[in-house]
Amino acid sequence: MENLVISLGGGVALIAALFFLVYRFTSLRGYQTAALIFVVTMVVFIPYSILNWAGADVFAIHLALYVIVPYGLGIITTQQESERAKDARRGRLHWAPLIILAFFGVVATVNALLISFATHGMPSHLVGVLLPEPQSQAAEVTSGFPGTVARVSERKEALAEGSSYLGTMRQQRHLGWEVRQGWLSRPEAGEAAVFQVRVTDRDGRPLTNAAIEGQFMRASDFNLDQSFSMRAVGAGLYQAEVTLPAPGRWDLLFRVRSGEDTFEQQASTRVRESRS
Repeated sequence: MENLVISLGGGVALIAALFFLVYRFTSLRGYQTAALIFVVTMVVFIPYSILNWAGADVFAIHLALYVIVPYGLGIITTQQESERAKDARRGRLHWAPLIILAFFGVVATVNALLISFATHGMPSHLVGVLLPEPQSQAAEVTSGFPGTVARVSERKEALAEGSSYLGTMRQQRHLGWEVRQGWLSRPEAGEAAVFQVRVTDRDGRPLTNAAIEGQFMRASDFNLDQSFSMRAVGAGLYQAEVTLPAPGRWDLLFRVRSGEDTFEQQASTRVRESRS
């Protein structure tokens, strides 16, 4: 259910079409048809949602609309049956059920648009119309909201190692390794760049046969985090090709392992907008 507008609209259209087919070609009355369509919809929708879970908010809005549609159609068709039984003009409907159905349709549509904008951002052709001009010189404005910062406790542990932090620092000072890191060229968003680490021991000799793994972490959206492992390219030199998808600040954590010894390094870097 990536696109809420399509999934809601398509689901409502299918439910309505199935309702009218059953109502037209069977002897079931309005409420009976509504009950049958409701059961069929739930039997299909709930297992599908569990297997393709998109979040409680997305599930709730689909469930509400998928329940309202057969219920509203049941009210309308039952009222039609009552009017026909009184020899009233065919097709005449009371305004109340129509208003109720339209109201819930508007509410569901507005909520779907809000969730879609929050998740994927506002369409680019609407950003310049509905949002103010950015104060910075940004070439592109993103209106999506990634949510509260995820995995806060995990990130703190990753960057500080909790109560073992001081002990780790003492061990690293005892090793006396010197670890320097940097980019061979300034990184740009969405473009591959080579990240390099140079490791020497306490005597200044290159440290060979080390294993280096790490992660670039995005503070506002952990879904963008990029893990990497490095390969040896020379005496004490290790490289990895990394593509960071968004501009701005990235936190860096990597570990150098050689035998039983481990050295951890923390840093941050900034990625600029792509010039292409």
